[in-house]
Amino acid sequence: MRLNPFLRYLVTIVCLIAGLALFQPANASTKAGQFNGLTLDVARHHYQVKTLKQFIHQVKINHGQFVQLHLTDSQSFAIENETIGQTLANATQSHGVWRNKTTHQAFYSKAQIATLLAYAKQQQVTLIPEVDTPAHLGGLVATLKANHQQKLVQQLITQNHSYGPEFKLTNASIDFVSQIDSEVAHSFTGQANARFHLGGDEFTDNTKPNPAYVTYLNRLAANVKRLGFIPEAWNDGFLTHDLPSLDHQIQVTYWNWTADEKGAAGRARKQTWATMPQLIHQGFKVLNYNDYYLYFNITKANLKPKNVAYMSSDMKQNWDPTIWDNDAQSSLNSLHGITGSSISIWCESDKPATDKQIYQSSRSFLKKFLDLARQPI
Repeated sequence: MRLNPFLRYLVTIVCLIAGLALFQPANASTKAGQFNGLTLDVARHHYQVKTLKQFIHQVKINHGQFVQLHLTDSQSFAIENETIGQTLANATQSHGVWRNKTTHQAFYSKAQIATLLAYAKQQQVTLIPEVDTPAHLGGLVATLKANHQQKLVQQLITQNHSYGPEFKLTNASIDFVSQIDSEVAHSFTGQANARFHLGGDEFTDNTKPNPAYVTYLNRLAANVKRLGFIPEAWNDGFLTHDLPSLDHQIQVTYWNWTADEKGAAGRARKQTWATMPQLIHQGFKVLNYNDYYLYFNITKANLKPKNVAYMSSDMKQNWDPTIWDNDAQSSLNSLHGITGSSISIWCESDKPATDKQIYQSSRSFLKKFLDLARQPI
């Protein structure tokens, strides 16, 4: 049967609309404040893959959108990476956990990440890698040295008196970190709302214009954008003087106004570190990672049910996505410019808990947060 021209036109339009719908990310955030999830410190606590799947499922059933994996820190570089020599060839596996033979750091193989990514896609949850630089490099440095790369360490890395080893903000460092990021990014491709977190927290005491960091971050962001990712970074390096020069497509994960510095140092940071309202006014998109209400630090005390209940109650009574600092007066009037929010489960304790203890203790906190983050303002 032949269609008349008008019917053919209608069929064409319907097919085009259907085709566009097919290519829309299933879990893409279309409303302000609705891209919410969980950040897991997998560098300082190595979760079994099955536990990470449990967390992904909890995010899904509680209407969250992402799980961010904090893959690198002072204690570990927690992912297979040929660029730094973290390979299966120089590792051993026991009970499903790969460990570097020399540093004994636990890390995820690319095959394990592929398994996690497939599960996250099935659950319609975005899996976000975080490679934290220019600081928090202890695990990376140990891995390089284990592979007899002392000369490279001397070339690229300096010692900060406050924060330990840091990448020098040079072209050579940018090229090297871009290579690391590209290899990691390859394991996280093909996702809806794909994002790559570039780190950028606790790396400097500087409160003066920092053009070297602007160049460093902008070029790392350009690299992951070419690979199809939205770049993200912690707010520490977003100084008010530098905002016009920073790539405005970098989404800022806002955790703290002063990085918990007190006294004169804290006052200096309050004068020069951009507030969340300033970032939004300058056209940046932000995510609320408020460290006062939304951080779950793994300690023996915090894992107790009564303390989890207190933290959950405090969050419910005093926080919403517009509250960006621990001062209740520091709030915005709307969700404009706020992409979403995240709770973060950090493991800084010398007495680590088990996967089961962390998962069971934090589950109610995660649910409460995701319920709260979706409430209208």
